[in-house]
Amino acid sequence: MLGLLRKKETLVVDASLDIRTPDGTTLLSIPSEVISVFRRMITGLQFRETLPACTALTATLRFEGVTYNTLALATTLASDTGARVCAVETNWLAPGMYQQLAFEPQPKRRRKDEAPPVARFAATPGLAGLIDGSATLDEALIATEHQNLKLLPAGTLAPERRPGLVRSATLRETLANLSEHFDYVLLDVPAVLASSDGIALASLGEACCFIVRQGVTPSTQVQQALDEVKHLRMLGVVLNQVQIHTPRFIRNFIPQE
Repeated sequence: MLGLLRKKETLVVDASLDIRTPDGTTLLSIPSEVISVFRRMITGLQFRETLPACTALTATLRFEGVTYNTLALATTLASDTGARVCAVETNWLAPGMYQQLAFEPQPKRRRKDEAPPVARFAATPGLAGLIDGSATLDEALIATEHQNLKLLPAGTLAPERRPGLVRSATLRETLANLSEHFDYVLLDVPAVLASSDGIALASLGEACCFIVRQGVTPSTQVQQALDEVKHLRMLGVVLNQVQIHTPRFIRNFIPQE
């Protein structure tokens, strides 16, 4: 019982991690709670089985946080293992990597006299430029402060080209070439129920990780989406934006590991 506890244990919390440009400018700060989730997942996979060289992250619907979690997993993996990691955005339907990284945090309501968000780096040709041959790998990648962590935005691709390209040998060959330069490639894939492209792109990975926004996405739709990718090896389901309603004084007595 709580009343019998004489001493409150000190909880050890993982430190947060940042994605920074080579000159030290912070692009994205990832809180300790998120790092802990992925650190646990990575450790479990390393001890129980082989960590896939190419993993697709996807979701049921849009706006569930796939891009953010792809960046968080890539950062954790690069930081903890020292391996060469590349986060690749394959979502030409609704790209979000630039929005996650490129701008200074702004208030929800901006005054008329306030300046617009400030870009922190120049946009690259991205994966699209790599595929069509207009850019080299170095030109397409976004470098970070850590030499073993690179980011590859989707770039610009005409809507009429998307269905054919996502199912093409060209894209498979491009990703295979990336795998020769990196130990781990993480694919940011469109939501499964938002576009049939999501299934095709998720199938390019050796395994799949599913992102679910807790308390928002209906469980029936989650099950439908999981059925669509049941042919893939599933690493697990990550609950995003989890809200815990247990009072803090009780949570202090709950083991965190």
